[in-house]
Amino acid sequence: MSGAPSISPEALEAAFARVRPLILGHGGDIEVSDISAEGVVNIRLLGACKACPNMAMTYVGPIRSYLMDVDGVTDVRCEQVNVGPKALDRLARRLGARPIPAAASPVP
Repeated sequence: MSGAPSISPEALEAAFARVRPLILGHGGDIEVSDISAEGVVNIRLLGACKACPNMAMTYVGPIRSYLMDVDGVTDVRCEQVNVGPKALDRLARRLGARPIPAAASPVP
């Protein structure tokens, strides 16, 4: 697995510690469902977040932004977000969040 990014569990947990209070405050939670060898972190939203109409905004705003700040994380994806990458990128830019590459998709 030479050249694969190394993601510190402590750094990842610190990023979750920043975003989790926002999610818990709305009756939801977040968990990591998978981390690929390429550094792609797949997350799953739980509780009230599963049916929230603002799920895409929460994903591209605080969740993706905080997790992308972790060394070794190359992308953050959430299969529950059913919005195309162009729309997610527009939303991210409006929120002042990290842009979403046009070729990327929130679905693994």
